[in-house]
Amino acid sequence: MAEEQKRNTKISEMAEEQKPTTKVLVAAIDFGTTYSGYAFSFKDEYLMDPTRIMTNTTWVAGHKNLFSQKTPTCILLKPDKSFHSFGYEAEDAYTDLANEGKHRPWYFFRRFKMMLHDNMTLNRDTEIPDDSGTKKLSAMTIFAHGIRYLRNHLLKHIKKKGLDSLVDENYIHWVLTIPAIWNDRAKQFMREAAREAGIRSESLSLALEPEAAALYCRILPLERQSTESSTHLSMFKPGTRYMLLDMGGGTVDVTIQEVLPDNTLKELHKASGGAWGGTKIDEAFLQMIISIVGNPVMMDFKKKHPADNLEMIREFETKKRSVTTNTNDKLNFRVPVTLIDIFEEEYEEDLKSTISQMRYKDKMICTGDKFRMSGEMVHGLFKNSCESVVDHVKGLIAHPLCSGVETILMVGGFSECKIIQQAIKNNFQDKRVIIPEDAGLAIVKGAVLFGHNPKMIVSRKTKWTYGVQSNRNFEPGDPLEKKFRVGGINKCKDIFSVHVGINETVEVGTPLEPRYYSPLHKDSETVDIPIHISSERYPKYTTDSTCSYVGKLTIDVEKSNNDREIEVKMTFGGTELIVEATESGKPRVARFDFLEPDQKNSEQTLTKD
Repeated sequence: MAEEQKRNTKISEMAEEQKPTTKVLVAAIDFGTTYSGYAFSFKDEYLMDPTRIMTNTTWVAGHKNLFSQKTPTCILLKPDKSFHSFGYEAEDAYTDLANEGKHRPWYFFRRFKMMLHDNMTLNRDTEIPDDSGTKKLSAMTIFAHGIRYLRNHLLKHIKKKGLDSLVDENYIHWVLTIPAIWNDRAKQFMREAAREAGIRSESLSLALEPEAAALYCRILPLERQSTESSTHLSMFKPGTRYMLLDMGGGTVDVTIQEVLPDNTLKELHKASGGAWGGTKIDEAFLQMIISIVGNPVMMDFKKKHPADNLEMIREFETKKRSVTTNTNDKLNFRVPVTLIDIFEEEYEEDLKSTISQMRYKDKMICTGDKFRMSGEMVHGLFKNSCESVVDHVKGLIAHPLCSGVETILMVGGFSECKIIQQAIKNNFQDKRVIIPEDAGLAIVKGAVLFGHNPKMIVSRKTKWTYGVQSNRNFEPGDPLEKKFRVGGINKCKDIFSVHVGINETVEVGTPLEPRYYSPLHKDSETVDIPIHISSERYPKYTTDSTCSYVGKLTIDVEKSNNDREIEVKMTFGGTELIVEATESGKPRVARFDFLEPDQKNSEQTLTKD
């Protein structure tokens, strides 16, 4: 205790000595699909021992007084739409309300993070339905509620340690984790939600989840080296190439990296993955239940007995973690009596008799509300997720950029599943498969390390070809519908002016070669340039089938009647895109907006490359 008090005093003194802009604490929030948590560490402790990262691993798991490393990502709002609770507390409060028949005017949201995945229509006005499916609220507001709760919980945690002087925002750098496969819209959405939650943008970094996990694994003793005298543990050595599978509740993110001579990390292949996480197992379970009782019965059950529905899902979430690789092991679970009653009232038939006549008759036994599934049937629930991950990994390993990868690291809550572990090990027997301790906390702890030293990642691979929508002189072969005239000259619109190609290596913090544009309208005070992406290296037009609009770049310029040239530099190596612009050598305000709807305006700029 005396040592901890001495340490706290030292940190407090350090805070007083630092300038307000100097960060002495890095706090990371892992806002997950199914579960969320946080971690933090102080700068001086990071310099002495980077593994000393504090987390809250005592979330009280509901009425059962169990302790958990994370808390469920669910939010309960009052009928007036004000915040009530988050996590286990929200689940329990909603259950109590439902049991008393008072839940209908309340708003309960769960597993809503996946609405950001691959959403090309996401904007600031996007709404999401609550768990009942009957009411909608602003997605930005819901995410902000969740981030704000975790932020405030973390600050209270710090205060309990007697470090009140460090709660000042001037001393804290925040890090928010996001899937690496998210698009730029989702990244900006999370940044703006964090700002609404009270985190200043200048004090916030976004960390890509698999990269954060890789940083954490870098400081762990993962490789066992044997000598004649002893066996000891050491970190990955320079030259090591490995694949990291970040297996969460919603997505599976994959990144492939190489350890460089200075122990920094270089990405070998663009981040990839898909919606193959642990929630797919839950969805398969629910689809199995629906195939037995029918969708109308299930919808009626969810509407009339939301508490029982939530409890059924929670029980299966717990049960699935105990599933072994032995196909002879059966799984016992309970189906709410209320669901059985609705089924039997609707069809006037005993549920047990119904199952005995279905394709499940030799794989499932029903006794009252107790069900027993065969091991073969249980494993079938994991089939699609396992096959999707394995097929994706096979494709990556076969890629020339990924040659030399000998190790597969598995992190995230879903990586603790024995069945997915077996699938990876069986299909990649020539690779070492490593699942570190605390695999479920690797991301949030790695995000803390990223906040202390973001320069550990020196280069990344671009996920898309990025470019702007511009115009040039009309050429033979251009579609006639793209022709328009300016100043008596025929122009061609919708030209894809490439700034960077897909799967290119880009250095962190280093702008690419500039591109030059000139406004078509001389008296413009702002120039809005549509930003597009493509899955091919050299797209010709932004209207090609491989291209998508992702947002706009706005540049403030001086009003002038003269021809002007604007220099645009983009930096793609960071977790978010950065742009710089100059006009006649003078810096201009330039900003991306990926939450702006497509205005279909293609006659704003003229490329002069």
